[in-house]
Amino acid sequence: MTPPRRPRSLFTDLTEGVYWFLVIDVLLVLAAAPTVLLWTVMSPSALSSLLFVVAALPLLPALSAALYACRSWREERELVPARQFLRGYRLNALESLTVGTPVMLVLALAMFNLARAGSRGIGTVDIVFLVVGAAALLVLVRALSIVSRFSFRLRDVYRLTAFTLLTKPLSTLSLLSLGVLTLGIVLVIGEFLLLFTASLLVFALWASERPVAELLMESFIAPADPLVEA
Repeated sequence: MTPPRRPRSLFTDLTEGVYWFLVIDVLLVLAAAPTVLLWTVMSPSALSSLLFVVAALPLLPALSAALYACRSWREERELVPARQFLRGYRLNALESLTVGTPVMLVLALAMFNLARAGSRGIGTVDIVFLVVGAAALLVLVRALSIVSRFSFRLRDVYRLTAFTLLTKPLSTLSLLSLGVLTLGIVLVIGEFLLLFTASLLVFALWASERPVAELLMESFIAPADPLVEA
């Protein structure tokens, strides 16, 4: 007879959480090193705003891998953050780049036009580009959240992204809130703080995206079929 499992103490939960967040934060910083290096050597200009977004491409597989590690820790109770992050990176790197690159190009064009408008003032067309850029960010993060967990065809990822952005308004509002929080950290304190809070922000993103994953599981994954997960 198997003895009953001893209840976990609060101290154990806290220490495991601190360990997980520290490891994921270090891995995210390492994965983002090429992007940070390129950003530091860029000079402010309209063209730099375009290159600024293109230089962020290495962040796509890093974010997908961190979301994969979140699920492994919280749902499967596997406290091996480095191994799960690297596994998620290997499994999702190509798909995250394939899904995210077109959206990043749209975002880059929006930022380029907004940067050019900085000297002449904001007009109606610039407001349109601002809305397009915000929508592109929402699509990008939701698409990365989907590919970090499921393996769909490219066009289906975009369809499900649009579908869930409309049918899960609370999760969409959570994405907007996290975006505002991140922007506030950058503007008020500085970009360097993101290096220390990256794992916390990713975990908050994973938590806000759980209802979306549950909806996709219930509506688009057949119970009799094996789960198609990344």
